[in-house]
Amino acid sequence: WYGQCLQSSLESVSNSAANPTARLKSKGMLLLYCKLLDDATLQSSNECPDIPRFASVCIFRATYGNDVVTASARKSFVHSIDGCTFLMRTLLKGDQPVPRIFSVVRNVHHLISAAPESIPKMEKTLETLTAAEFSVETEDDNDKKKYGLLEVLVATLAWALRSDPPFPGDPADRRSDLALEILRSLFAMDAGKPSMPLPSNDTMTQIGMMLCEILRLSNADVRVYQCKLAVVTLLLNAPGEYSGYLASHDGIKPLVNIMAYQLSTVVVERTANSAEDAAAVVPILLVLRKLCQSNATVLQTVKDEVFPPELEDKFAEKVAAEMAKMQSDGQSKAKNMAPLDAPRGTVRWKLIRLMTWIDSSVKRSACELLWTLCHEDATEFVLRTGFGNAVYFLGNKGLVNMPAGVNV
Repeated sequence: WYGQCLQSSLESVSNSAANPTARLKSKGMLLLYCKLLDDATLQSSNECPDIPRFASVCIFRATYGNDVVTASARKSFVHSIDGCTFLMRTLLKGDQPVPRIFSVVRNVHHLISAAPESIPKMEKTLETLTAAEFSVETEDDNDKKKYGLLEVLVATLAWALRSDPPFPGDPADRRSDLALEILRSLFAMDAGKPSMPLPSNDTMTQIGMMLCEILRLSNADVRVYQCKLAVVTLLLNAPGEYSGYLASHDGIKPLVNIMAYQLSTVVVERTANSAEDAAAVVPILLVLRKLCQSNATVLQTVKDEVFPPELEDKFAEKVAAEMAKMQSDGQSKAKNMAPLDAPRGTVRWKLIRLMTWIDSSVKRSACELLWTLCHEDATEFVLRTGFGNAVYFLGNKGLVNMPAGVNV
């Protein structure tokens, strides 16, 4: 059964009669997978194979996809057999192999994205299961603290990061996969779901702690770096208050380092694919701009990393010489065509290169970040980036005079 579920060649066949794997996606088979996943004897067994994990994989294979059979199986799993309850019970049990927990969280991530109506079911199940054992009474004795899906995922992430051996462990250790899947699940919970209640301050603080811990880890292991990129994606929807938290917990410079590496990937290695370029650099550019706009300390930190303070005296001399030319255009009092100080290979040189990139999202994101770092001052913006690079962006903002017939 497991082998058949892994077959992908027939998954595009929606007709049940023509698709031998369709029976493996029936309500009865889904219930069998759930029972195997939730079996206490199997869960505590140390013998191979890990049947509960295989059952979890079967659930994923049976419910992942958009064809008619798979969509029907996903609907049955969520609504008919209450599959969310089985997943949540397994997620809460301690002392389980990491690959099994990862497989369960992958199912959770998929359901959050493909079947958002499953989120309230998972929330309700977790609140019920944790009420007796984990809940803490508040000042109102009739009101107990609730532990929902977000809190459980954050607690699982904390365990993955802080358990021994030190994260991410040896190549066979799958805690990095688990952490990555949780981060993606958190983003899926937040993205496009404005009806979700806001997390408590304690939960938001816990999330912030986990994100900063990940950002401060070494980039030597590619698995850690992948987790950092997932953190960047999650920060796209972070509240503005997070900027101050990140600044006070050494989370900003690691983000700038990520930007520097992603810039090198696109500008130096040149993927030559606009979609890949955008995926590589746009998220980190948007995140840094958002954080800079929310907090003056963050703005200054990022600006110092892009435009090093020890070089500002030299830059000021060039500015004085340029301003003496008395050239101006619109709100910009300078008209130097090239950047005054952007040596090849520096972070600022790479950022400026993106200002004229072929992909519009890349170009816009780079310009907006540099515009924010220049305190939205047209003159400083031109001095640092060059009028030739800045003119289109400033024209869009109506800050320079564009030649007749040029559309912006």
